[in-house]
Amino acid sequence: MIDLKYTITKFDTETKVVTVTFEKDGWAEIRLTNPLPKNIGELENLIKQFAAPLEAVETPDADLSYINAILGQEQSTARFSLTEDKASVSEPLDPEVEANIKMWEEIEFQKKVGAALVKLGVVSENPATIPVTNL
Repeated sequence: MIDLKYTITKFDTETKVVTVTFEKDGWAEIRLTNPLPKNIGELENLIKQFAAPLEAVETPDADLSYINAILGQEQSTARFSLTEDKASVSEPLDPEVEANIKMWEEIEFQKKVGAALVKLGVVSENPATIPVTNL
């Protein structure tokens, strides 16, 4: 496991907001809510949840020299849309198929979130992969 180095830079006792700066990946403002952390270990478990996962901070070095070539030049690209479909489809999908795809995507997302919670030590096993026995 890689160490997570952080510094608490501010604590507002009135609003119970802790400002944390992470060594490699930015900062977070964490509003402490009930149940409040009773000790440094509980506070650290909370702080871990706001840090970027390993995969986000441990990326191989990339050659960014291409940025200098476009520095100061106006660039143009297409905007991202929240309402446009990701893939262009000539015919609409069958509603049942579309519902199944959406359900599968939600399950996959839940598995990824669960895996991240296990990796951070918040839970011992992925709640999205626990077998359901009482159907």
